[in-house]
Amino acid sequence: MMMKVVTCVVVALLQSASSFLVGPSTFAIKSKANVGIQTQLCMTGDVNLDRRSILSIFPAAIAFSALSPALAADGKSKIVVFGGSGYVGAHVVQILSQQGYDVVSVSRSSPSAQADKVSKILGSPLATKYESLDASTADLNGVLSGASAVVSCVGIAPGGSNQRAGNGGVNIRIADAAKAAGVERFVYISVSSVLANGPAKFLLGDYLKGKAEAEAAVIKDFGSNALVIKPAIIAGGPPGELRPPGPPGIKPVSVDAVAKAVVAGALGEKSGSIDGNDDISAF
Repeated sequence: MMMKVVTCVVVALLQSASSFLVGPSTFAIKSKANVGIQTQLCMTGDVNLDRRSILSIFPAAIAFSALSPALAADGKSKIVVFGGSGYVGAHVVQILSQQGYDVVSVSRSSPSAQADKVSKILGSPLATKYESLDASTADLNGVLSGASAVVSCVGIAPGGSNQRAGNGGVNIRIADAAKAAGVERFVYISVSSVLANGPAKFLLGDYLKGKAEAEAAVIKDFGSNALVIKPAIIAGGPPGELRPPGPPGIKPVSVDAVAKAVVAGALGEKSGSIDGNDDISAF
């Protein structure tokens, strides 16, 4: 039996999904393929369709409308940056935001405190999402939901308290939560092998042990979809923060070079490891 139905709702679902980009560098479903459907089904607002035709349209509409809820309005995916208000993290968030990605900066600080800190680091405000969470204890499922990539700039500098857990345990927890949430890629900022295997290991035992434990967890959870970036000394620092000088003979790497490498990992353009300031600068 034939019956009249209003079909433009179905077509609208198809067309709204047609502008989605599935992942930052995969493929887009173009709306041109649906132009004929719109012309045919919405010319008068209602048409004659049998039950079989209606049932064949709805599954497609539902499938298309369910594509990647993490996508921003302009089609770019969601990327979560832990430690996004820190020195390296702020530069990473800036690059990704400028490229149109849906970036969430996560820190224990309040959103307003994060925004102020980022503004001081970059020299101007940065419009992005700031989430206040303690990654060592909080439920991370909500902030990770729908993310295509996670970056962790989290760590405690040498000389701080609880360095092993602050560099190891918290990042292990982030990596495990990201894997459980279905995140595709993970980028972790560790420390160069030159420092880890040099005399510094006798002075920075817990710091380096924590970094090594975090690296192992990231590689275990994400394999070939992980990137571990291992700088020695990064030039500069947040305004007003004094950092100890690096070992003699090691030229600092620019924060921009580190951030560029991080972004490449988050977008799936690089995996494995980039070890040492020379390799990071040359990337």
